[in-house]
Amino acid sequence: MTDRIGINGFGRMGRLGLRAGWGMDELAITRINEIATDAASSAHLLKFDSVHGTWTVHCSADADTMVVSGKRIAHSSNTGIGETDWSDCDIVIEVTGKHHKQPETLRPYFDQGVKKVLLVVPTEGALNLVYGINHTLYDSDVHHLVTSASCTTNCLAPVV
Repeated sequence: MTDRIGINGFGRMGRLGLRAGWGMDELAITRINEIATDAASSAHLLKFDSVHGTWTVHCSADADTMVVSGKRIAHSSNTGIGETDWSDCDIVIEVTGKHHKQPETLRPYFDQGVKKVLLVVPTEGALNLVYGINHTLYDSDVHHLVTSASCTTNCLAPVV
């Protein structure tokens, strides 16, 4: 089964998340929302990373669509979660950093049929996972809001 992935926030974390998941048969990136750029600029930033270098995969844009290695990815620039149509996504990676302080603001994802929301910051009501420490606590039938905790937690937990 292929999980359809949406990314809300296409800064460094969103772009690196796409790069990391690209080519995995079980994942299909279907939608990106980024308020700071249009599809063409997002494609350019995905292709050319100042730290990780030039990505060998072809990246371009066609109106409000990014084209990555021939695959079309819908692109929008909406500020509110509910303004974007996430109904074609099973999972949304929420990397804007704006919606974690009030978890109720994440409700529009689930109202549109999204099954899981993954956040990159600690969030009240979410299961905080640190791989190698407590990742075995994850139960896909129970946990629909999951966070990778904080960068500090991920750095210190394995040492402690």
